[in-house]
Amino acid sequence: MIAAKTPTRRHWELFEVYKAKVAIKMEPEEFLKHWAVNYEELAELCGRSKSTVAHWFSQGEHRREPSESDKRRLAEIHALWIQFENEPAHLREIWARKRRRKHNTNCND
Repeated sequence: MIAAKTPTRRHWELFEVYKAKVAIKMEPEEFLKHWAVNYEELAELCGRSKSTVAHWFSQGEHRREPSESDKRRLAEIHALWIQFENEPAHLREIWARKRRRKHNTNCND
């Protein structure tokens, strides 16, 4: 079993950055201004049905508001994807090698 680690000051600083950036909520329309995803993909990201997402964008009596947790989830995904884009290429390659090794190990079992 792995021993639990005590969070360092840097961990807490990173959490504060996370809270500041992600504690906000993002409307689906704003998310779509940043990311070219369709309703089906947006539904997958939020754990909702495609129909529910379509209702977020409908007009009139069939319109539904996304929940606060949906908006928070979109903000989290946006922050995560922005972070990934800003990640140095050499770190992406390290992660890719690790995934390939893990995949190869799992395939050989």
